Amino acid sequence: MKVKGTAFIARKSMLVPEIGEARWDALVAEVSEKEPAFRRPILASTVLPIEGFLRLQDEIVRQIYGGDEKSYFDFGEKSAQWSLTQGPYKHLVKSKSYEQFARLARGIYANYFTEGEATSEVIDDLVRLRIHGVPKQHHHAYFEYAICGYFKRGLELVSGKPVVMKAIRGFTRGDSDVFYEFRPA
Repeated sequence: MKVKGTAFIARKSMLVPEIGEARWDALVAEVSEKEPAFRRPILASTVLPIEGFLRLQDEIVRQIYGGDEKSYFDFGEKSAQWSLTQGPYKHLVKSKSYEQFARLARGIYANYFTEGEATSEVIDDLVRLRIHGVPKQHHHAYFEYAICGYFKRGLELVSGKPVVMKAIRGFTRGDSDVFYEFRPA
C-alpha cells in the first residue's frame, strides 16, 4: 500500500506553523534514518510506502502530541482545512454543497491512498462514511481518526455549520472496517 505525497505536504503545512521548519526537518531526518523515502524531496506526485508514512505519523504523535492517538483527528481536521482552503480541493468550499462533498469520499481517498476505499451515503442530513479494503496489517488509528477528522471538517467547511460524528465501527476497536456517521449539530 502506498500514500501519495499530497498527504505528506498537508502534514508539513499543518505542523510547520506550529513547531517550526527546523523541528519539522529534524523529525523527518530522524525518521529518514529508517525510511529512505524521506531522504529526497517529496512532491505531491511522490508515492511513499505506507509503512514509512505511518512511522512518521507515529513519531509526530509521540514527539509533538505526547503519544495521544486521538490527535490523529486533529491531523485530519487540519488537513481538510489546508486542502479545502489552500490545496487541491478549495473549489469544493465555493460549492457550499454538503451532499456534493459527502459523495466525493471515494475520489478524495483515492487521491491519497493506493489501496482501500472510502464510500459514503447521504440520507437527508445524515452522512455515513465507510473505509474498507485496507490491508489488515495497516489497520492503524491514522486511517480511522485522520480520515474521519478530515471528513468532519470538510463537511463543516462546505456547509458552514458544525458537524458531529459518531463512531459505529473502527480499526481502533478491532473491527475490519471503519464506519462513522456525521450530521449537522
